[in-house]
Amino acid sequence: MLKVVGASWLQTRISTYILLAVALLGIGAIILGEFGHVEQDGTYSATVLWNRKGGYRIDFWGQGNDLTAVPLHAARAYYKTGIFEHGWSYIEIETSSKYPDTVQAYAAGLLEGSLTWQLIHHHWYNTIRPECEAKPVECQKLTRYLRDNTAIIRERAELMESTDPFWHMVRLFYTQLDGMEAGWKFAVRRSRVSVSLESEDFLWLALGSDLSGLLQAFNISGPPMSSSIFFKSFPRDHLEPLVAVGHNTAASYTQMLRLLKKYTFGYHVLPAIKTAALVPSRTIVMSSYPGSLSSRDEFYMVQGGNRELVVTGTSMVSTNWSHWNFLHSKDHVMLTVRVMTANRLATSGQSWFNTLSHQNGGASALQWIIFEPRSTTMLLVEQLPTVTVAMNYTEEFKKTGFIFCVGVSKFQNINDTVQHAKKDVNDSMIRLARIQGNITTLEQFQNMMRGCSQEDCTARETNFNTDQLQALTYRGDLEDVPLPYGVIDTKILVTNIDGFENFEATSGPITSQSRTPFKWSATFPNISHIGHPDTFEFESVTPRWVWI
Repeated sequence: MLKVVGASWLQTRISTYILLAVALLGIGAIILGEFGHVEQDGTYSATVLWNRKGGYRIDFWGQGNDLTAVPLHAARAYYKTGIFEHGWSYIEIETSSKYPDTVQAYAAGLLEGSLTWQLIHHHWYNTIRPECEAKPVECQKLTRYLRDNTAIIRERAELMESTDPFWHMVRLFYTQLDGMEAGWKFAVRRSRVSVSLESEDFLWLALGSDLSGLLQAFNISGPPMSSSIFFKSFPRDHLEPLVAVGHNTAASYTQMLRLLKKYTFGYHVLPAIKTAALVPSRTIVMSSYPGSLSSRDEFYMVQGGNRELVVTGTSMVSTNWSHWNFLHSKDHVMLTVRVMTANRLATSGQSWFNTLSHQNGGASALQWIIFEPRSTTMLLVEQLPTVTVAMNYTEEFKKTGFIFCVGVSKFQNINDTVQHAKKDVNDSMIRLARIQGNITTLEQFQNMMRGCSQEDCTARETNFNTDQLQALTYRGDLEDVPLPYGVIDTKILVTNIDGFENFEATSGPITSQSRTPFKWSATFPNISHIGHPDTFEFESVTPRWVWI
């Protein structure tokens, strides 16, 4: 008995020591968790492993990693949260050409969906949810249309991809979307939060380039997203000129949850990777939105080999929306899919146009400028449902030194169809033409795109006034009856004969001209803006991508 009692007493003492040690370790872990992770930098990274037997596996690496050391496997990505610091978050995704293209596409989607799952839900909650709560019947019709089109196009792509690069890229687009949905749902389960999205919600988000036109066609929302595009040549002594590209996007302020994305995919032009060549354009950098698989505001920097393309677009100005959209779900591939397919397969502006023209339809009307920096070749493209036209603008650009587009057609047959409001648009074009004549330096160009007046900006030779800048700097929140709509960003790209030289992006409504910064709580506190900063007062940023 004594031995038994003695043993019990000893075991009790040992158990006490063990519990005490565990408690101390727990306290130490808490202390380290609170104070020891100075390397935590808000940059989350992950990789996807794949094999034929085991399928896909996501490895999350957490924060504070040497990103150059993150293994590639089928795909790798990092996501940097920066919306509250400078108005943008970043995601960079790279896939390996050693894996089947469908594996690469699905893995890329898995990474984006799982890393940005909170942004995706916030963006859906702020934008799509309120639209469909206000007009549920119309949204049901649009959802049915998207679902029917997707089913038809996916089936066609699977049948034709083995011999047609266009259809192979179409299939990869939807495979990436499948991966994004799966990655999002996996991250939600992993985070143990009770939120949900339907497959159709991911379609709404992913098909960003189509969304403005579709919302108009189904009578769901107001003015479409639009942009001002400005190309300006700056001569240099004994050197080829610099060409600056400016792109401002106007949209609902609920859209200001922004992502800068870089996709570097090892896709092949056909599924047989042992015999098929890699796609001409491997890397696409774009300003974008959570859940979108295109830019949506239509700003792309495309690279492949010794080739670069600048792809910029804006909505056509139209007063005749109800008469020219043709919503035949069987007859077309969505614009978003065609744009990304054109970006990947393009070897020139002309080949980009040829791809975009294929399987055209839907409800979108856009004007595009495609620019090749190394050859200074410029192509103007205008696209309506069932109609796509192009014009070589190289000589015009060389002669004038500038081109700007605000969605006013250069083609008579397009003009007759869209029937834009000529007076207001022509006045805007005249103002822009006057402005550009005073722009002789890159600094002045940057000031113009940001809406700076002579008093606001550091360039002493900037000679234009604030009234002339309305087309580039509109803020609906400053109207007598405030509107939650206006310019929400500025992108400026500088190119030279060797390609891209510098890129910077500014998020939020224009704050120059002595304007007060936009503040949600002061102007539209009851409009959903979950995940947004309250105040948008940010300097421009230049993303520093890691993987080449």
